[in-house]
Amino acid sequence: MERKGFFLVVIALFCISFISGQDKSRVNSTSNDTIIDIEYRTNPYSTTYKRFSGRVGAGIQNSFYSEIGLSGHTCTYSDVGFFSNDYYIAIEWNPVSEKDVYGVKMGYEMNMIPLLNVGIEGKYQTNFDTNDFVITPKIGLGIFGDVNIFYGYNISTNGNPFPDIGKHQFSIVLNLHKNFLGYL
Repeated sequence: MERKGFFLVVIALFCISFISGQDKSRVNSTSNDTIIDIEYRTNPYSTTYKRFSGRVGAGIQNSFYSEIGLSGHTCTYSDVGFFSNDYYIAIEWNPVSEKDVYGVKMGYEMNMIPLLNVGIEGKYQTNFDTNDFVITPKIGLGIFGDVNIFYGYNISTNGNPFPDIGKHQFSIVLNLHKNFLGYL
């Protein structure tokens, strides 16, 4: 059961990634002498940056944890506002009292309203004796998607086998790239 959930989350994240990468170009279709012409327009006063960023983070969830990974970071700045999103993969380390717990996680975060961030991640945790798959919805504050502070709620799919980790998560995450906080 645990593997099915893990693979469903992986497949869903890949599908979201591929769908969001579709080309927004001119579409012409003819049927019964009717032409449907859809043109996607871009705002001439907006700028979009896409880059890979190093990702580092630390937090508390009954015990300390840290993460390191890679994110696909997209930022759009325009005359009507700001939007950023991140797809990421990371490795997590939880030094708990008995045996350290390690995790591999994938997730998505978006910063859409000034300072408001939302996100979701799925992670596979193990101490090499016991395994768990955890889904964590998150909400928080962020600056351009570069510096993010989150509250997350860990939802275990295996009955919470790591009670030292806990259900509530507070974290700070940095997406490091050459223009880090360079938009201020």
